[in-house]
Amino acid sequence: MALTTQDPMYPIVALGVYRHVAASMDPLFLGTPFRMTAIMDTMQEPSSVRYNPQNMAVVLFNLHPRPKVFITGAAISRQMTHESIHVWNTYVQESKEKNTFVINLCDDPPPHGDWANHILRRLREHYGTKAMSGDV
Repeated sequence: MALTTQDPMYPIVALGVYRHVAASMDPLFLGTPFRMTAIMDTMQEPSSVRYNPQNMAVVLFNLHPRPKVFITGAAISRQMTHESIHVWNTYVQESKEKNTFVINLCDDPPPHGDWANHILRRLREHYGTKAMSGDV
C-alpha cells in the first residue's frame, strides 16, 4: 500500500550507542507512516555533536515535521535513558505536540532480543493497525 500526502507521518528520533544500529531500522518502516528522522548516539565524531541533553533538545525543537516517536536503545545506561526521556517530555510539553510516544528499550527490553518486532508491535499498539501495512 502506497502512502499518500493525506496519510499521517510519524517522525522518529532514536538514541543509542551506535548510529548504525538505529539506522538499520529504516527497512522496517517501508510501507508504513514511520520515518527515522534523527539518530543521536554516544560515539559520533566530532564529540560536540554526540548525545547530551542540550544537543537532543536542539534536535527535537528544530526538526520539521516535529518528532512524534522517541526510541531509546537497549544498550544505553538507565541514567541516560531517564535523562533523555526527561528531555523528550519537556519537548512534548513545551511544543504542545500531540499523540507522541516513547519506546524505552532499556527499561522494557524486547523478548529474546527481537527488537524489530517489539518496536513494530509497540507502534501498532499505540497508533493502531491502520498505521501499519505489514504483519509483525
